Parts: sequence; structure tokens; C-alpha cells
Amino acid sequence: KIWIAVEGRKRTSSSSRWGLADWDLSSMDHSMPPASSLGGYEADERLAARHATTLAEESWRSLCTANASTFVAAERRTVQIQRSLKDLLSKIEAETKPSTRRVSKALDPKYQPGDDEDEAEEGEEIKPATELLADLAEKHRLRRRTLMQHSSLLELLELPSLMDACVRSSLYEDALSIAGFANTLERRHLMERSEEKQSAEDEERGKRGDVVAGVVSEIRRREADLRRMLINRLRGDVTMPQCLEVVTALRRLNGVELERRNNSTNKSGDDLEGVHAAMEMRLQVDFLEARDAWLESGIAKIGSAAAAVAATSSSADKGGASAQSEQILDGIERYRTRCFEIVTQFLAIFRGSLAPSASDDSQDHSFSLLSMWTARRVQSFLTSLSSNMSLYVHDTATLRDSLDSASFFASSMGRVGADFQPLLAPIFEPRLTEMIVGHWAEGLSGMVEILKACRDAGIAGPLVGAETSTTAPPNGGSTDGPEMTQ
Repeated sequence: KIWIAVEGRKRTSSSSRWGLADWDLSSMDHSMPPASSLGGYEADERLAARHATTLAEESWRSLCTANASTFVAAERRTVQIQRSLKDLLSKIEAETKPSTRRVSKALDPKYQPGDDEDEAEEGEEIKPATELLADLAEKHRLRRRTLMQHSSLLELLELPSLMDACVRSSLYEDALSIAGFANTLERRHLMERSEEKQSAEDEERGKRGDVVAGVVSEIRRREADLRRMLINRLRGDVTMPQCLEVVTALRRLNGVELERRNNSTNKSGDDLEGVHAAMEMRLQVDFLEARDAWLESGIAKIGSAAAAVAATSSSADKGGASAQSEQILDGIERYRTRCFEIVTQFLAIFRGSLAPSASDDSQDHSFSLLSMWTARRVQSFLTSLSSNMSLYVHDTATLRDSLDSASFFASSMGRVGADFQPLLAPIFEPRLTEMIVGHWAEGLSGMVEILKACRDAGIAGPLVGAETSTTAPPNGGSTDGPEMTQ
């Protein structure tokens, strides 16, 4: 019956789908199929279902076999994670158990200190509930404030790297601003706390300034790098505005250090004026040392042997003497230009920086320092010039040109109070005398050789007649002179 009903529904739906609802189905045979055909259909359904089940089991087994390693690895990871979680839970429980016990005891109104024997073993005093909660609330408040200032703290920690970038990019103003801000941080967060730190509680609070102290120390290292970079820049060829900019940055850096010393003068009692004078003197010394290195690196030894030989070999067809002369004159000119530039820069920067109310001692120290440097450079120049005059000057024209260049150098330095023209005479006079004596000796030796050759050739007789007419000729004419022998 069930089969007949299902078949009828199927036929009805199929007839309505294919437009067979209007057909005359009275002639169709609605008789039941024979029992043998029904049994065969049911047997076919069971076989098909059994076959599908077998295929599904085989597919599932092949899938499991193909991914067996994945299943095994997942099982092992699961066991490992479970073990790790158990260890973590046991560790957390072991670490928090004493705290939980203390909190529960502190919150217990019936608890009395000294009742528990474990309290002496733990070595920590159990505080009352109100004090414990107040302490926890304070810690929570501090952590919330720290979280709210998270961006500011990140900016604070980035200050050393920011200053390093400014130093590498030659942004001196920004780097000095960061250095001044480091003094402000030190004064607000380290100086006051170090003065007020007296108890253990203050020491605990002092530990909170470790971050600020680390940032300040890193900035101090960057300040040393900035100072080295500025001084190294003075070792190159810089103009007057650039030199003034570098010296101004160095002075501001000294001002930052002086401000840091001023923050700690309450206890140390340092003489700030003396410290400032020492810093200014040190700045002048660094300036002269750096510019002196530039002077030494920019000029070769005047008329050095290597330069003279190179010039002679490169212009052999033009004459070695002219090449040597040009080399010596060029060396004197470069020496003059650089020395005068250094002295002018020093006077323009440091003499103008002295206030009218400044002490005479500071001015004397500044001028004495410049005087010592100028005297040393002039003495070095004269020593080098003397050695080169005796080695590479062999004609009077080169000697004359060298004397003119050296005299112009001395007169130029005379405009800054360092005229050394009287020191040139002991260098050029002996060389001129030596050249003249050499030429006379060379001529005399040549004449002696000629006379010797004439005597050896048999023509060593008198060149002028032995007898000369001392009386007037008969025609009253005058004599024309001694008679020459043939």
C-alpha cells in the first residue's frame, strides 16, 4: 500500500509537471504489479544502499589513511598543550596562593595577628584590610595614570634617538633644544627627588625615576657626539658665517652644561663665573687646534723636495728653476692666506664676545693665547722657509720673488699685530751672500782654467806691447793708446 501511494504521488507530480493532468487516465491499468516484481525492486534498493555504505566506508578509510600524520600530530599537540596549561595553572596557583591567603586573612574580621604559624615563616606582615585595599587602589591609580601617559612616555623614550638623528643631519638648533629639555627633566624628576629621598618609601619612589635617568644619560652621550662633530667641522674649509654658527652652537652647548652645574650648586657651591671662564678658554683652545689642523692639512711643506721634484719632472721642458720658484711662491701665498684667515676669525668671534664689563684677566688670556699660536706658526714658517731657501733657491730671481712674497706675508700679519719683517733679513742675507760668493768663485775658477789653457798652448806672452810711445808723433797728432801685439 505504501508503495502504491508513493507511486501514485510520483505519477501525479510527473503528470502535472509534463502537462499530463488533462489526459484520460481511465483507460490506464491500475492493477497491482505482481509480487515477484515487488520483491525484486526491494532487493535492488537494499543492494544499492549496501553498496553506497561500502563506498562511503572505503572513502573514509582512505581519507584517514592519507591524513594519518596530521591526526597524530594534532593529537600530540593537544596533549602537549594540555600539559602546558596544567603547568601554568599550577605555577599561577603556587605564586598567588600566599597573596590570596594574606588577602583572605586581611579581609577576615576575626583574624588576629600572630594566630597563624605560617605568618612567621613567610616573613611578611599581614596588613589590615583598609591599608591593603588603599595600597592596591594607589597602585591601580598609578598604573592607570601610566597607561594614560603612554604616548608621552614613548616620546620621552625616543628623545635620544631623535637627538642622534638631529646630530647626524646637522640640525644643531633642534639637538640643543633636546639637550636643554634634558636639563629640565633632570631638575624636575631627579634633583628634587634626590634631595627629598630620606626614607625607604622615598627610595621606592626614587626607583620610578630610573627611566628618566636613563634618558638623560643617553642624551648626555649625544651631547659629547655633538661637540666632537662641531669641532671636527672646524677642521675643514669653513667660511666666516659657518665658523660663527659652529662656535655659537658650542657656546650654547657650554651653556647647557653650565645650567646643569647650576642645578647642583646648592650643595657643591661651585664658582659659576670661574667655570664659565674655563669653558670659554677651552673653547678658544679647541678652535685654534681645529683650525691649526686645517692649516697643516691644506698646505704642503713649502718647497718640499717631493713637490719640487714633481714640478720639475712635469715641466722639464719649461725649466726646473721656474717650477721650483712657482712651487715656493704658491706655498708662501697659501700659508699667508690661511694664517691671516684664522687670526681674523679668532679676533672677530672671541674679541667681540668679551663684554665691556669683563675682567682684564680674561682678555689677557684670550690675547695671550692668540699671540702664542701666532708666534708658533710664524716660527714654523720661518724655519721651513730657511730650509727651502738653502735647498731649492739657486738664482737671484727666485730669491727676489720669495723675499717679496714673504715681506707681503709679514706686512699682512702686521695688520693684526704680528709683523715679522725684521726676521726675514737673517734668512735672505746669508743666502744672497752665499750666491754672490758662489758666482765669484765660479768666475774665478773659470778664469784660472782659461789662463792655464792659454799657458799650455804657448800664448802666455804679454797681451800689451812692452814699449809704448810717450812722445807726440811728428805730425803733432796724439797717440791712440798702447800698441797691441799681434
